[in-house]
Amino acid sequence: MRGKLHALVTTTIALVALAHAGASHAGPAVLRTRCLAAIDAGGVAVDRAALEQTMSVPTGEHSHLYQFTAGDGGVYSCQLCDDANPAAACPTLGIDLAYRPAGGELRRLPAELDRKCLDDLQRELGTPDQRMTIKYDLVTRTAVTPAHTDSRYVFEMKLDGTDYRCVIRKSDGSFRVERHEGDTWRPLAAGVYY
Repeated sequence: MRGKLHALVTTTIALVALAHAGASHAGPAVLRTRCLAAIDAGGVAVDRAALEQTMSVPTGEHSHLYQFTAGDGGVYSCQLCDDANPAAACPTLGIDLAYRPAGGELRRLPAELDRKCLDDLQRELGTPDQRMTIKYDLVTRTAVTPAHTDSRYVFEMKLDGTDYRCVIRKSDGSFRVERHEGDTWRPLAAGVYY
């Protein structure tokens, strides 16, 4: 688990550095690295040495779909966009990651949940017209801190002096984004991530 967390943190640091460097495009190699880090942290045991990339398809100028086959025949699908780049016009923040074990059913896996929580928060804070785009001014001003429990992923978020949080049940991926008002947490958004 420690190795998986390290890979995820390293990838997140690279994304932040890329965004602050004003890079115009992360490129397929960086997007592939993000996918591999998400697979490592996705909760399914995987032998990286036996993982083979079986598909790489650009789905847009700044987005990509990867497929990796594990040594046991399981297949990972990873779709993402260069969401650290405002010029990329990505529809959302974060990665969509799925896994189909050999002979089994496809299921979504947790991936970059901090970014997905931030995406839902910034959408709820905009006007209805703004909900279709990423508001990078809000994203860059929001501090996100993990505060997980045994049964939930929890991301505490602070924006302009207001406290928010995103709580995700580990068992089923259901989530809620809330704003702290007095002694109460008021719901802003809810759904299922995986």
